[in-house]
Order: sequence, then C-alpha cells, then structure tokens
Amino acid sequence: MSSSLVFGPVKSRRLGSSLGVNNIPYKFCTYSCVYCQLGATRSLTTQRRSFYKPEEIVRQVEEFLRKAQVKVDYVSFVPDGEPTLDVNLKIEIEMLKERVGKPIAVLTNSSLLWIEDVRSSLYEADFVSIKVDSVSEDVWRRVNRPHSSLKLERILEGILEFSRSYRGKLVTETMLVQGLNDSEESLRYTAGFIAQVKPSVAYISIPVRPPAEKWIKSPSDSSLVAAYSIFKETVDAQVELLASIEPPPEVRGDAVKYLVSTVSVHPLKLEYAVKILEDSGLNPSDVLDELVKSEVISKVEYGGSTFIIKRFK
Repeated sequence: MSSSLVFGPVKSRRLGSSLGVNNIPYKFCTYSCVYCQLGATRSLTTQRRSFYKPEEIVRQVEEFLRKAQVKVDYVSFVPDGEPTLDVNLKIEIEMLKERVGKPIAVLTNSSLLWIEDVRSSLYEADFVSIKVDSVSEDVWRRVNRPHSSLKLERILEGILEFSRSYRGKLVTETMLVQGLNDSEESLRYTAGFIAQVKPSVAYISIPVRPPAEKWIKSPSDSSLVAAYSIFKETVDAQVELLASIEPPPEVRGDAVKYLVSTVSVHPLKLEYAVKILEDSGLNPSDVLDELVKSEVISKVEYGGSTFIIKRFK
C-alpha cells in the first residue's frame, strides 16, 4: 500500500509477533538520543499535533490483518519518532481496540508523561514500555539530548503518576551506553527510581544496531553483569537483558515491500534480509543491489555485522 503507516510484523521478545504502527513522520521526536538506530532527530519538538487521520491508520491495520496470513499478537505504536507527539493517539488506540480486536502496545520515551492528556491516552493501551535511561540531569542530557523545554524532574513525576494509575502491563527499558550511564552510581540511582515505578519487567538494553553517533559503544560485559545485579537487588520485578537482535518472522506476501517497510523503522541484519528474500524465491543479490542503486536502502557496518537501513532523502 502506498504511504504505508503499518510495518512488519516483527518478532519481539516482549510482544511476540508485533504489527507496527508508524503514526509519526520520520524523526519527529522530543529527544535526539546518541544511540538512536534511526539517526539524529531532524525535528526536535514537544508540540503535539495531528500527523495522520486516525481513520487511515485503522484502515491500514484492518487491511493488513484481512490480507495477511501471519499471526499477530500485538498492534504496536513504535514509529519513526515519539508516538505521544500524536494528539490523536487516544482515539487511534480506542478505534483499533474496537475494530481490530488485538491488544495494543505503545513504546514511549516517557518525555511527555507529565502531560495529563498523554497519560490519559496511554491508559487505553494494554502494554506500555517507558524509557528510563537516567535520573541524573547531566547524564540524561548527554544520553537523550532532550528538547530544551523539557525538565527531567517533571518527566520523572509524570512517570510515577502514570505508574500509579495504569492497569495494563507496564515495563521499563534502560539503554546503557559505555561511559555515559553505566557507572555503578548511575545504575543505582536509575534502579532506585525504577523500583518506585513497579514495572512487571525491567529491561536493560544495549546498542545492537547502528547508532546516531559513531562513537557510541556498548557497556563491557562486566558492566552489564553489574547492571543486572544492581537491578535484581533493587527492583521488585523481573529483570531481563535485551542484548541481541531477534530474527524476522516468516513473511507471506510481498517480501520486498515487507523488507523496505521494516528497515524504515528497524535496521535489519543483512543475513536476515537475505533469508527473507530467499524464502520468497527471490535473488537476494539482485534485489538488494537494485534497492541500493535506486537509493531506497543503504548498507551500514556496525559491531562486526552488516545492516541494511532505509534511506530518507
């Protein structure tokens, strides 16, 4: 479909088979995180607005589910930017729950949870993942590079307010970057705050895809072990590491369209792209060479692996 607002489904340890909803244009975000797999933010903003018509988003999800012959466990708002910038988010969630009958997930960076309307929107979701990379003002600014109007204290208060009232499955995610937020002191402060949030699962993640800044490095193995230990002893919840890239699910239908829509949001290992195309009876070299030549995708080396990513002109 043209101007697709739906991608996947993709495999997720957290959500199973997740059909993505791209309700935000490329890199409209409240943050410009140093580790972002989509590159530097182009439109750093806190202004909530209407980007797409809710009816069009719901129509595309309905159309995919009607035509697809794959299992979908969640319909997930995981766009190219921050999903809560969409002023229609609550309406979209309500419409999808009524018309699609699938549980709804939203993955947010938490930066707008101090706004009552944002919290109200997320209360409608069945699963919410909130980002807590640091609770230190200085570290937060270096890791997440927020819009100048944002205040960390207000964000943290909003997170706690949301966690007290939310009745769905709430998880946290903390992305660790070597030399920025992986010190023992930083980890203890972060874990202490997450303990107050009381998530069902506290995820610790590391950069596994090409980041916005080339100097970004994952924490050492010893730092990861320390982080896990600190979280386990501090947070009364399940603690899990997200330190690998899940392979894509079996694809039925247009493999090239699936590939392009997926790498628009999630850089994909070259070996997985090759498998998707081979399983669909296509010649991977011919297809990928043509996509690179026509400037639809690019190939990027990171961490000893080759990834394909969408080119945004």
